[in-house]
Order: sequence, then C-alpha cells, then structure tokens
Amino acid sequence: MSVRPRPRSLAIASSWSLLATLLLVGAAVAGTSKSSTTRSSSSNSKTRSYTSTTIHSDDAEDGPNEVDAYTFSRDHGHWRDTNGSERDWDEVQDLLDQNDGDLFWFRRGDDRYLVTDPAALTELAAIFKPQEELGQRQGELGRRQGELGRIQGQLGRRQGELGRIQARIAQRQASLQYRQAANDRSGIEDRELARAFLELQHLQEEAGSMQSELGEQQSALGERQSALGEQQSALGREQERVSRQVSAAIDKLALSLIADGRAKPLAP
Repeated sequence: MSVRPRPRSLAIASSWSLLATLLLVGAAVAGTSKSSTTRSSSSNSKTRSYTSTTIHSDDAEDGPNEVDAYTFSRDHGHWRDTNGSERDWDEVQDLLDQNDGDLFWFRRGDDRYLVTDPAALTELAAIFKPQEELGQRQGELGRRQGELGRIQGQLGRRQGELGRIQARIAQRQASLQYRQAANDRSGIEDRELARAFLELQHLQEEAGSMQSELGEQQSALGERQSALGEQQSALGREQERVSRQVSAAIDKLALSLIADGRAKPLAP
C-alpha cells in the first residue's frame, strides 16, 4: 500500500548560514503567512514532482468569495499546486485516486467544487505560471547556496588542518625552548638545535601564509554569500507579490466558474 504524499507548511526562514545547503524563502505580513517549495513523491514506481504552495490567511477582511483551499493537478499528477490543511489534502487525494486527468478542486467555507473544464484548466495554468517560474529561480538560488556550502566545508577542513599544524608548531617550539634553556645553563653550543629553530621558523612562515590565504578565501566567500542573500531577499519579496496576485486571480476565477456551472458542487 503506497503512502499518500502530504504537502506541509514550511517555516519562513530569514537567517543565513555559510554552511546552509537548502534555501527556503518566505515573507510575512500582518495576518498572512505564505511559503512555496518544490516537492517530490513516489507513486506506483514513478516519481511525481509538483509545486506545493501553502497560503494561510487570518485577514479580518477575508470575505465569503475567497477561496479557502484548492488543489490544481495536471500532467497526470506530475505537477500540483496546493493550498489547504491536511484534511483538505485527504479529501483531494480521494478525488485524485479516482481521476487520472487534470482537475481543479477548491473549497469556499464548507462548499466544495470540482473543475475539469479544459478551458478553465488552461486559464489556471496561466495564473500559476509566474509563481512556478519564481520557484525555478528559487531552485537555482538553492543550487548556488549549496555550492557555497560545499566551498565553506572545504575551507573548514583546511582551517582544521591549519589548526593541527599550529598545534604541532607550538609543541615543537616549547620543546626547543626547553632544550635551549638547558644548553644555556650548561654553556653548550648546539648547532643541531639552531637548525631545528630555523626549520621551525620556516614552518611558522608557511602556516602564516596558509592562514592569510584562508582568510582571503573566507572573506571572498562571505561577499558571495552576502550577494546571494540579497538576491534571495529580493526573490522573497517578489514571491509575496506574485502570491497575492495568484490568490486574487483564483478568487475571481472561482466566482466565474461557479456562476457559469463549470465548477461542479461536491457532496459534503
């Protein structure tokens, strides 16, 4: 028995870490929370990829004409745009199990509707297209963030190696200084000790050069991370704007579909 894929609300993330490999974008305004991500699920040995958009609103101005939940499934379920609760998803999944074609399910209050009209589905695809394009851009930023995380990991390993080298240098220096003090008390001239100090000096210079190089690389990586963070912030603001446009367009289209009968009421 296959497990049903369930869309989940994603937490809005605004903080950045150089070690992050996954980006999540969100924007918050009074009474509204939105998030968008690309998800995958496995069904009948086939991988289904779809866009899941979750929008929850507690706006006091919400009216009876607003769509409270929806699912737009197309390409035989390979792409799905969803908004709603776990209960909504369970109800929609039952419909998806019974219908292999494209469909649009939505709920307004306690009233539920199903749309399979090709023209309406084409219009819905156009409504969601800008949002899905932003999702692709977000995926590219995520890929770039992952690359920065990989570079940061490499720098971290080299910094760890440098730390071990510096520890060995410190131990060697302490040993040579102890030996030097003993020779000074005895009045012994130790040429081998002099050569050891010279070798230690060379090691210290190499470690210093390595530390300087790593510092420059870390600084450059920080600049790239900062630039990527600015792009991510701008994309988040654009996602917020587009999400509002999509919500308004869906509300308007739902009214039209109910009025002309293309939205078929479902039994409670």
